Amino acid sequence: MQKLLLFFSTVLLTLTLSCNSQTIENQKQTIENYKLTESEKTICDTLQIDTTIVEDIRKYNLNKIEPFRYSLSKIIQKDTEIEADPIFLKGLVFSEQNSKSYDLVFALKDKLRQKGYSIFLLENNFNIDNKLDDIGVLKTTDKYTVLKQIATDGINYDITNDSLISIIKNFDKKYSLELIGASGDWCEFIIHSEPKNWKQFAEEVYKVCPDVVDQGTETVQALAEEMKKTKRLYFWWD
Repeated sequence: MQKLLLFFSTVLLTLTLSCNSQTIENQKQTIENYKLTESEKTICDTLQIDTTIVEDIRKYNLNKIEPFRYSLSKIIQKDTEIEADPIFLKGLVFSEQNSKSYDLVFALKDKLRQKGYSIFLLENNFNIDNKLDDIGVLKTTDKYTVLKQIATDGINYDITNDSLISIIKNFDKKYSLELIGASGDWCEFIIHSEPKNWKQFAEEVYKVCPDVVDQGTETVQALAEEMKKTKRLYFWWD
């Protein structure tokens, strides 16, 4: 762990390319034969990440790739945002435009899973002030390991990380969930086994996470209709 922390604090990354306005498919055609930079090779070597993961990402995205670093909370000091207790994990993180972030996750998730990795939306900034989203890649295919490592919880409702994982496992048995997003206070899944009664399902979700209704859809019925349309399960605790 000490070696990993030292690496994160000393490695200097030189990749400064930014994503252009091409569509994802056009990007794929233009960077099909991407070659890793020395910085990217160092990251992969140090964290024991398969270099083909970077090559796969580069088929869709040219933004700077960094070692996985994430903070559950941030503090402001002298008008500067500073990470509090950052998390360092065996993985990668990079940014993408909000309009493309989910498309990128969906484009890569199956291929990366075959190689033993999970890709997911780590920070959804909803295009506020044109701020880019963060996308994470971790060296695991187990969604519960991702939730554990990210330390996702609903602590405002006394839902610890361990109890959240137990809750997700119960939902998973019934609805076959696939993780596509996770952060400190939210997580999102594709629903692969549709419930017979969406209203009843929405009521189950509301009991676990009232905020998705009270600060979101406004009614349980609206939540049911939204989940039926999107085939997504979203938990968010304000």
